Amino acid sequence: MYMENTLLPFVTEFFTKLGITTTKIAVTVLWEDINIQIETPDSALLIGMHGKNIETFQHLLSRMIERKTDKFIHVHLEVNDYMKLKDEKLFRFLDSKIAIIREIWNPIRMPSLSSYERKKAHGYIAEKNIAGLKTQSEGEGTERALVLSYTGELIKRTTPSTYRPATNHIEMSISDEGVGI
Repeated sequence: MYMENTLLPFVTEFFTKLGITTTKIAVTVLWEDINIQIETPDSALLIGMHGKNIETFQHLLSRMIERKTDKFIHVHLEVNDYMKLKDEKLFRFLDSKIAIIREIWNPIRMPSLSSYERKKAHGYIAEKNIAGLKTQSEGEGTERALVLSYTGELIKRTTPSTYRPATNHIEMSISDEGVGI
């Protein structure tokens, strides 16, 4: 509680000095993780194109708070529920790919996911606990991709599928910037 009480004025001052109008700021601390929730009419500035600005603000706040506390800190910044909505969109996308792979049995390769999206995808699919459904990340750097594979029981459709794979290894691209919203 002490850290939350000292960080709230610090975070409020940080955004005020940047000229960002906020209607609500909440700070919660759990071990080395700090969650900062902001409600603001200036969300476009804080979020940026495909959430790039959020990453920058998270990094800056992490380094500044680390200097203040002399320990490693990870900051998660949520602006007007942007990340929550982005995660929900990612999960719907993954559910659609899970449905496809359970019909066709061919691995699906999904490039263009950020490391954050790949991590979320691994966790989400593990939580679904579908027998035979596996994820792995392949490749290095910007070529890194998530691969879904399925060895479980094939699901029979009651209506004909319009989806026809061209190869044994299907590549599913969503965009150059990941899922985004």
